[in-house]
Formats: sequence, structure tokens, C-alpha cells
Amino acid sequence: MKKWLAIGIALSFILNGCSTEKTESSKSNRLEAVPASQKYSQLATSQAALEKDSPIVVTVIKQNQENETLSTVSIKKIHKDTTQKLNISDQIAVLESDGTDVQLNGKPIPQDYYKKMEVGNSYRLYIRPSTSGNNYVLTNDFLSKYPTAKVAHEELLNQNGQSGKSSYEELYYTIYDNMYKK
Repeated sequence: MKKWLAIGIALSFILNGCSTEKTESSKSNRLEAVPASQKYSQLATSQAALEKDSPIVVTVIKQNQENETLSTVSIKKIHKDTTQKLNISDQIAVLESDGTDVQLNGKPIPQDYYKKMEVGNSYRLYIRPSTSGNNYVLTNDFLSKYPTAKVAHEELLNQNGQSGKSSYEELYYTIYDNMYKK
């Protein structure tokens, strides 16, 4: 009797373990790409909100690419620094989006709009100190980086085959255009 009870318990654990694996596997097959508007809980909705949410606003020149996601920049102008830790000519590391497509079930999911900084080019960044390292992060993903050179809207963001303009894309262009009105 004890033998059958032990076999029954062992069998129930084995069957339960198999059914849990199938459930988790099924869940991963149902994942879908999430648009920028849902991926971030608090993307700025205006230029004023972007400036308010960003403890640091600087103009920089990208010096080099340390790895896939970390860029070294040199500070050329400080527009805002509530941390009071930065100086002109400081070199800091900025964590960028990796700009590559994520693979899900063999299909690419494009990163939303972010286009990496290019070495030697100047940008206005809206950043904050990172909580996980000695670097800085963009406060509002792609809304936090603007080239200081005037370029066509089509060259500002990665489109990744997206059609139509989102409200975030329109906001990006508005903020970028406002930089040149001041």
C-alpha cells in the first residue's frame, strides 16, 4: 500500500511538472511586440515634461563606443544639472538602446525609433545617473537624444518599416524643431 502511495505521489509531481512546462512554453509563444507607448510607464508627453523629468540636460560630442550599449561622450555645454557633479569637458558613459532587433520565435521585433549616436557628432541629451553603475541613462528612451546639427526628420529616427507617425514620433520632431527656434 505504501509503495502504491509513493508511486502515486511521484507520478503526480512528474505530471504536474510537465504540465507547468507546457504552460510556460505556451505563454512565450503568445508574446507580442509592445509599442513604445506601452513599453515605458512614463514617457514624457511634452517638452516641458521631458525637461522636468530629466535631472541633467547636456550637449555632448560622442567620443567612442565602449560596447554595444555604452557610449563615451564629452560634455560641451551644461543646460541643467541638479546633481551638480558634472563639468564642461568631463567624459561620461551613457547607456544607449542597443538598436538591434530582438528575436522572438524567429521573427524580429524592431526597437522603437532609437537611432544610436555616431562618433564625432554632437547631441543634446536628457539623462539621469544610473542606479546600477557608474554611468548615465536616457530619461525617456528615444525622446532623450537630439542631434545638434540640423537634419531632415526622416534621418532622425529608425523607422523599421513602420508606417504612419505615432504621437511620440510627432513629439520628438516638435522638440527637435523647437531646439532651433530658441
